[in-house]
Amino acid sequence: MTDNSNQSGIYIVVPGYNASPYLEDLAHSLSRQTYTGPKTVVFVNDGSSDDTLQVMESLEVDGFQKHVIAIEHAGVSATRNAGLSWVFNNANDGYVLFLDADDMLEDNAIQIIAEGMKLDDLDILAYSTHPFYENRDLERQFPTFKTYYRRSGSYPEILTGPDYLSAVLPNSDFRPSVCLQAFSVSFLKQSSLSFLPGIIHEDNLFSFEALLLANKVRYIDKELHIRRVRAGSIMTASAKAASLDGYFHCITEAINFMNRNHIGSASSKDCAAVIDMWQNAAIDHYNVLSKAQIEELKSSYETSEQVLFTTLIQQRAQEREDHRLEIERKSSEAQARAETAVRSQFENSLSYRLGRAITAIPRKVFGR
Repeated sequence: MTDNSNQSGIYIVVPGYNASPYLEDLAHSLSRQTYTGPKTVVFVNDGSSDDTLQVMESLEVDGFQKHVIAIEHAGVSATRNAGLSWVFNNANDGYVLFLDADDMLEDNAIQIIAEGMKLDDLDILAYSTHPFYENRDLERQFPTFKTYYRRSGSYPEILTGPDYLSAVLPNSDFRPSVCLQAFSVSFLKQSSLSFLPGIIHEDNLFSFEALLLANKVRYIDKELHIRRVRAGSIMTASAKAASLDGYFHCITEAINFMNRNHIGSASSKDCAAVIDMWQNAAIDHYNVLSKAQIEELKSSYETSEQVLFTTLIQQRAQEREDHRLEIERKSSEAQARAETAVRSQFENSLSYRLGRAITAIPRKVFGR
C-alpha cells in the first residue's frame, strides 16, 4: 500500500451551470491522475436548469473524495466562492485548483503541481494549457487559442508576486485564468481572497490581487491543463454588456484593493499597465454596443459608479476615437502632399515637357 501520509491534499473546485454534457470527460481526466496523495473534488451546481446537479451527485471519480454543493443561480464567482468556502472550512493546508466544468487535466498534472508547490513552498504555481476544439468550424473561427496561452518569455525563477507581474507584463505574458494556476490553501485563507460576485472576467481581478499579495510564485512551461473550445462559452461569445461591466468592475475594485492593502509605489507602474489593459478591453466592448445598451448598463449603477464609468470608460473611449480620427486626418494630408509632390516633380521633368510639346498640336485639334 502506498503511504500518502506526507503528501499534500489537493482540492479541486468545479463550478457548473448547465454543464452536464462535459462532466463525465472531466471526471475521467481526474480519475486518471497519477498523484496518490489525498484528493477532493468539490462540485458546485450554480442553479442549473438541466441535470447538472444529478450528474454531479452520481459521478464516480476514482481516487477522489467528492463533495457536491448546490446554490441558487448566481454566476461563476459566487459558485467558486461557495467551493472555496468549503475548502477553507475543511482544510488549513494543501493546494487549491479551479477547473471549469468543461476542462480536463493531463494525467500527470496534479503530480507535477503538488511536487512543485511543495518543493518550493509556493503560494502560486502557474502553468500552461492547450486547446481542445469541439469541431473544425470552431478551430477555423478561433485559431488564436492555439497560441494565446503560450508565453514568449521564460520565468524559471521563484519570484514575489509583484516581481512576477513585472517580469511577464513586458512580454504580454500575463495570463489571469485561475484554471492555469494552483494556490496554497494557507495563502488564500490568510489573504482572505475571493471572487467578486456578479461579474464575468472575474479571473482577471482575482489573479491580480493574488499576485500583489503573494511572496513566492513560479511558472513552469508545461501544458498540464486542457481547455475545451466550444460554442456558447465566454471564450467564444461575442461582445456584450456583461463583458464591459466585468472589465469596468475589475478596474474599480483593483483600485480599491490597492488602497486597502497599501500597495507600494514600486508596483504602481505594473498595476497601471494591467488596469490599462482592462480599460482597452472594456472600450473594445463599449464601441460595439448600442447607445441603448450602454445607457441601460450605466443606469444600473449607483451615482458614484456612473461618474467613474463616465471618466474611466466613456471619456477614454472618446479620447481613443479622437486620436484615431486625428491619425487618419494626418495620414490623408501626408498622402495628399506626397501625391502633389510627385505630380509636381513629374510635370517639371524634361520628359513631361517634351511630351506636352509633341502632343500640343493634336491636343489643340481635338480640344484637349
